[in-house]
Amino acid sequence: MTAPLFDAAAETQRLKLHLEPLIGCFERLKQLLERERQALNARNPADLEEAARQIDVLVNEIKQLDGARQAQCLRMGRELGVGEQAMNLQDLDRVLGGETGLLAYRQRLRAAIEAAEQANRENQAIFRGVLVATEAMLRVLKAGAPGQTASYDRRGYRQAGPSYHFLSKQF
Repeated sequence: MTAPLFDAAAETQRLKLHLEPLIGCFERLKQLLERERQALNARNPADLEEAARQIDVLVNEIKQLDGARQAQCLRMGRELGVGEQAMNLQDLDRVLGGETGLLAYRQRLRAAIEAAEQANRENQAIFRGVLVATEAMLRVLKAGAPGQTASYDRRGYRQAGPSYHFLSKQF
C-alpha cells in the first residue's frame, strides 16, 4: 500500500483554516486590552477583573490555535522534504513557489499581534502610573498629617504620628 500523495493546495488551505481564527483571536485580544485600559483609567476593579478573566480565556485559545498552526507547518515542512526544522509562513510560501497567499496571512497576523502588543504596553504603562500614584498616597497617609512630628516605636520604626499611651506597657 502506498502513502497518500502530498496535496500542497489542500494542506495550505488547512493551514489557512488555522490562521484565520488565530488572527481573529489577536484582534479580539486587542479589543479586550482596550476594555482593560478603560477599566484601569476608571479605577473600576470589577471591570478590570472581568477583562482579565476574558483575556486569560482568550490567551489559552490563542495557545491552542498557535500549537495547531505550528504542527501543520511542521507537517508540511516534513512532506515537502525540508526536514524537521520549524517552518514559518514565509518559508512555506517560498518553498511552495510564492503563490500560496500565505504572506498575506502572515502580514495580517503580524499586524494583529503588534496591535495587541502595543495595547498591552500602554496598559502596562497606565498600571505602573496607577501603582506609583497609589504608593505615593499610601506613603502620605502613613506619614501622617503635615506638621505632625514623626515618632518612633520601641523597635525604632517610624510611626505615622505621635501615639499617646495613657498607661505604659511596662506596668
